[in-house]
Amino acid sequence: FATRRLQTLRSSASNPLHRKLFPEKLRRFSTSIHARALASIFGVGVTFVGAYAAYRVEKNPENEQQVIVSMTEDSRAITRPPEVRHPYEEESLVWKTLFKIHRVLYFCILFAPCVFGGILCKLTEDPSLRAAWIRLLVTTIEMGGSSCMKFGQWISMRPDVIAGDIIQALATLRQNAPCHSFEHTRQQIERSLGKTVDEIFEEISEKPVASGTIAQVHRAKLKQKYALRGHDGRYIRDVAVKVQHPDVIRETFVDIDILFQGVNLLFAIPFSKEEFISAMQRQINFEWEAYNLWKFKKNFRQEITEGEIIFPAVSRELLAPQVLVEAWVNGHTISELFDGKNPNTTNAKGPDFSEKKTETDVMEERSKFSKLKQYKEKMGAWAKTLFRTNAKMFLKDNFVHGDMHAGNVMVSEEYPDSIVVIDAGCTCSLQAEVLPKFESFVSAMCEGDTDSVAETLIDLNEMKESTTKAKLSKFKREISKTVKKFVGSPGQDPEGNPVRIGALLTAVLKELQRHEMVLRSDFAMSLVTLGLTEGIIKQLDPTFDCVKSVMGFMLGEHAKDRQYSKLPNVLGQW
Repeated sequence: FATRRLQTLRSSASNPLHRKLFPEKLRRFSTSIHARALASIFGVGVTFVGAYAAYRVEKNPENEQQVIVSMTEDSRAITRPPEVRHPYEEESLVWKTLFKIHRVLYFCILFAPCVFGGILCKLTEDPSLRAAWIRLLVTTIEMGGSSCMKFGQWISMRPDVIAGDIIQALATLRQNAPCHSFEHTRQQIERSLGKTVDEIFEEISEKPVASGTIAQVHRAKLKQKYALRGHDGRYIRDVAVKVQHPDVIRETFVDIDILFQGVNLLFAIPFSKEEFISAMQRQINFEWEAYNLWKFKKNFRQEITEGEIIFPAVSRELLAPQVLVEAWVNGHTISELFDGKNPNTTNAKGPDFSEKKTETDVMEERSKFSKLKQYKEKMGAWAKTLFRTNAKMFLKDNFVHGDMHAGNVMVSEEYPDSIVVIDAGCTCSLQAEVLPKFESFVSAMCEGDTDSVAETLIDLNEMKESTTKAKLSKFKREISKTVKKFVGSPGQDPEGNPVRIGALLTAVLKELQRHEMVLRSDFAMSLVTLGLTEGIIKQLDPTFDCVKSVMGFMLGEHAKDRQYSKLPNVLGQW
């Protein structure tokens, strides 16, 4: 057997397989020095790419220890959080009944002065008394707790239902909510994350930098092992720590039922209780905010890569329903910048110091105005980015940041060409059957098509039973007058300037209020968000033509999927 095997091997060696399969020239090249050099270069390249794709090695600047992090860490999907029941639902019927009685009595005592004050305002019609009553109302709502303040926020987004001076006062609830103690912050972090504050952070500010309806924010610095990955691949240790207020769970159990039953006695609430409860449940669970930020990053991958927009990085490891840790943004909100005067308008001389102010106030206003002048050349680009961002959210993704006021849009000192969008706890999406109506409504406003505007509003009116034919006829006439007041020709006002969408929307919503009509909430809040965004854009660039840009976006981007037969005619009339 061994002899026969040896003969077989010798036969194979004398006539190898590659002599049969490959020509003579290729065999010679394969054994040459050039082929070996090419093979070596190819092998080194493959090894380098594979190693770089698998791991990225950076040095810790403080202890020079190498930290190895997966290249795909920041791109991991955050799973959609489950819808959860309120923890108090597990309590006994007796306990829940007694708890509800307690909260009803508390609200009756708390709001009694507001009710009597409102009656006096109605009887006397005294402006000074009304101003005092509105201040009392805001204070009372703050004392009512998180559900009460969130209810006030939602009401402030509905100028079709509530008077303008009340809306302006309630808008302060967005950023000026009461703070809780640092001791609660410490306990909540340790209870939620299972680690002590000293284990997670090298330092954390005891004084919060901001306080909202649901939570407050502290600035902190992470330990190296908990460092986040930013959008540009850099490690981030400076973070914002969002911690839920102590009584949020207690104040979100039966308070919503009480508020809806009480307020419905005064006027029709312009949104459903189920919708409000769902939104509250998501906002008191910060896992939803983390999910929303991840989804925005996914939707805006290209814009993030091109440096137009930034959504803060979120720590997946340091995430709980009551605690959120995200990248700190060194910069200013748009509202902070425009507390001074806008150098892009006639107010270019700077702050007015005619009133008596402290030296600290004067220096602060001068500093803000200096920042404004520094950023002046970039404001036009920011306005365009903000427009494209909202147009994409509304008309392409149907996933919209539901609270994009000037306090939630920032400009970063490290990335001055980008805008930063924060606080994504509240989002809205239009139902499939409503989305085409929203797009047609926006198009009709831009064109000045009064009939289409009125028909859409009537179709989405939730008070159809109480709206008579006479009211509808009068409403159509008033809407026609209102639209013609703001739109002279497609895309332009009667004076030939760009249509002011925000002012037109406000006037239209006031007509709805005057005729006792209420829009379905998702449509109304989308319109209000659209108006808020236009206000920020106009602050940044007063010459920006939102109408022309909207129509251009719809024609150039969204018309790939849907046909807009009127759009070419509108653009042609321009």
